[in-house]
Amino acid sequence: MWWVIFWILMLVGSGAYLGVLSWGLWGHTRELGSEIATAQRRLDEVQGQLELLGEQIRTVEDLAVFTDPAAARRERVRARAERRRLRRQRLAISRPAWAKHVD
Repeated sequence: MWWVIFWILMLVGSGAYLGVLSWGLWGHTRELGSEIATAQRRLDEVQGQLELLGEQIRTVEDLAVFTDPAAARRERVRARAERRRLRRQRLAISRPAWAKHVD
């Protein structure tokens, strides 16, 4: 008779073990679902931006891959200088009177 109790305890123990494993799997599945939903939202945003960019590019020559490297570098240097100039202007406006450049 003791072997029947032993088998019942083994069945209950294995059932509890499988229940714990399946509960953990359920939690991981929910986390994976939320990560997939977040990735889908981000992908939708990127695809929307890509569509806008595709509308801005009319010809193949507009792509940076097909431009002259020297011309692309000149454009990049010019854009960088413009951004620096605009940043200096913004900082000069927000700077207090005692810290402004005197010259």
